Amino acid sequence: MRKSWMQEWWWVPCFCITATSVYFHNIQEKKEKLEKLSVKFETLHAQKRFAMQERELLRLQIDSQNDPSWIEMILMRDLGVVPEGWLKVHFSK
Repeated sequence: MRKSWMQEWWWVPCFCITATSVYFHNIQEKKEKLEKLSVKFETLHAQKRFAMQERELLRLQIDSQNDPSWIEMILMRDLGVVPEGWLKVHFSK
């Protein structure tokens, strides 16, 4: 008595269905991880741009500390020092 095709090869369609479902499940997880990494990359890129801008501002500030007019401006702004011959006015509340 000869077995039918389905009785001998039943495992092939089961294997294909199982492999396909595992593949699509893993692809879904991969897409979710890729999306999370993409958002994280954009966040880190924005933080890097901000840090580079801040670095440039600090570099300009450090470079300008040797400039006499910058020193004068800082003394006037932060300490209230006025150059000789200028009139210093105090306002009361």
